[in-house]
Amino acid sequence: MPPISLDSKVNLRPLSQQIENGVVVLGYANQFLELPEEGVRFLNWLNAGLSLSQARQRFEAEIGPFPEADLLEIVDAFTENDFFASIDTTVIPARAEPARTTGRWLPQKWAAALFSTPILIAWLAFVVPAVAIWVANPDFWPRHTDFFWYDYYFVVVSVGLLLWLVNMALHESFHWVACQAKGIEATITWTQRLGYIPMSQTVMHNIWAVPRAARFIPLAAGMIFDLLRISSILYLLFFEKMGFVALPLLLIKFLKFNLLSATIGLTTQFWLFSKMDGYFLLSALLGQRNLQADTYTWFLSRLNKAKQFTPPAVGMKFVYMYLAITLLGGGFIVGSFLFVTLPVNLQLLWTSFLRIGNPSAGPLVYADGVAVIVSQFITYSLLLYAYWRDTWPNWRDEWRFIGRLNQWLAVKSQRTGQI
Repeated sequence: MPPISLDSKVNLRPLSQQIENGVVVLGYANQFLELPEEGVRFLNWLNAGLSLSQARQRFEAEIGPFPEADLLEIVDAFTENDFFASIDTTVIPARAEPARTTGRWLPQKWAAALFSTPILIAWLAFVVPAVAIWVANPDFWPRHTDFFWYDYYFVVVSVGLLLWLVNMALHESFHWVACQAKGIEATITWTQRLGYIPMSQTVMHNIWAVPRAARFIPLAAGMIFDLLRISSILYLLFFEKMGFVALPLLLIKFLKFNLLSATIGLTTQFWLFSKMDGYFLLSALLGQRNLQADTYTWFLSRLNKAKQFTPPAVGMKFVYMYLAITLLGGGFIVGSFLFVTLPVNLQLLWTSFLRIGNPSAGPLVYADGVAVIVSQFITYSLLLYAYWRDTWPNWRDEWRFIGRLNQWLAVKSQRTGQI
């Protein structure tokens, strides 16, 4: 990187520009920054051949104050994000070229047809009656007992894992196809959660480089698949209940097991602090790229006055909204854990121990109990290891955070005369 000063003349790479709530989101490859709307004129003067200091002087003459410290901050940010194409005639090779999608086998017009307005209306017409059926039939509401659809629990656990992997792939495929439909470059990659759980995700490289209206369907496409899956199961259960079709009892149990897992999966998308689909969809709806970071920084600034926080251009309303929705979503997650996940795990282990301890149990029943206990032991051991590896080093900071929270609450209590 050549040296740069306020007298340098620079050229910028072809940056995308999208206006969001009073700021301009600039992007190149998968790097994005925000500037006030008037900052675009400053960038145009740079590309027209003015030096940094000349462009700053013109900005102050035509628009308003532009402190040198702010200019240096912008220069640092542009350098870090590879926005400069040249500095004083020295060409700067790009560190990362704009991403290209993983495959061109699906023409954009075909993908666009799958997410066209008539198709979306048809999908909506498919989902809405299913929701009405669900509300009107409490016996279809998921219960933790629906998890145990088969007598051998290791089969239940194994089939559940396979089903999860298949539906995860289909969920991400819906994201990918929707990105193709809207011209968003995307790739499906594998990652890990909690250090070991395999997860696939769709990386939408230039999502903030397209108009806001083009982001909604790609971000919501996975949940659209989840809703279609849930609706299909509900129709089958309803038709069986009404006598239109005759389904074996084992298949009915398996469908309810599917319904339980799909419902939990869809609910999880709205635990916003985990940055699932619901978080990104809300960010797109509100036009806020840094919604989670802004909320966290604001909260820390309330606990520690030394930490500075600059509210978003539109004020604090979206931060408050995000915090409220996150708490609501967290309530659903806690509820699903207490009423579904915890009872399921307890029954898995308790029944498996009983099967092992039953001398009259057959070899298959005994082997099933052993397999379930071993698999659960491995699962929770890996979970504890992941927490120890990834979370334990941060405990000191967490305790400091809690200490600041207690201090802040104590000060508030003294000021208000409350205990």
